[in-house]
Formats: sequence, structure tokens, C-alpha cells
Amino acid sequence: MGYMRHDAIVVTSWKREALIEAAQHAVAIGLDVIGPSEDATNGIATFLVCPDGSKEGWEESNLFDGLRATFLKYLNGVRHEDNSSCLSWVAIAYGSDDQGAEITAHTWQIGLPANV
Repeated sequence: MGYMRHDAIVVTSWKREALIEAAQHAVAIGLDVIGPSEDATNGIATFLVCPDGSKEGWEESNLFDGLRATFLKYLNGVRHEDNSSCLSWVAIAYGSDDQGAEITAHTWQIGLPANV
């Protein structure tokens, strides 16, 4: 059995090269990505790591939980020496079965594990 919980990651930056590299990394490890978007004001663009669509506890859900954790490690690993980053990101979870939504990890969790 299992229940629906959608886990997604939204990544935004003014630095298009870094955004494209991050999106390509997500695809290379097996995640489904939409974007990057066209540039908005100040050159800001965004991409989305899509939810896997599997019910929690199912093999496919567990696989994608691991892939998203790997991607969050990548995002934390591309920080500058002062822990800043040109990538702003948030991992979110939401779903009809939970009847709620939460932020599970984000750029500003410096020094904390990224929900892994």
C-alpha cells in the first residue's frame, strides 16, 4: 500500500550557466526536469525537478527519494567557500493524502543535512 506525497525541487538563479549545469546534473542522475525557464527580470530563471508520481514506500518512490537526496548533496556541494551560492533552491513535499505541504530542505540550511 502507500499514500501520495509529491516531492519536488525548485531551483532559481541569475547565473544561467550554473542553472543549466545543475539542471543537466539532475537529468544525468535520472530525475525529470522542466526548464530552465526563459529569463525573467534581472536574468532570473528557474527549473523544476518533478515529483516521481509513485506512492510513498513503493520501490520507485524509494529510488527517487535517493536520487533527490543525491541532487540536494550536489546543490550543497556547489557552494562557494563562504557557503553562499548563486543557486537558490527549495525542496517541497505536498499531496492530497497528507492534506498539507512542507519545505523539506532549502538553500539556507547551511551546515545541516539536506534531508538525506
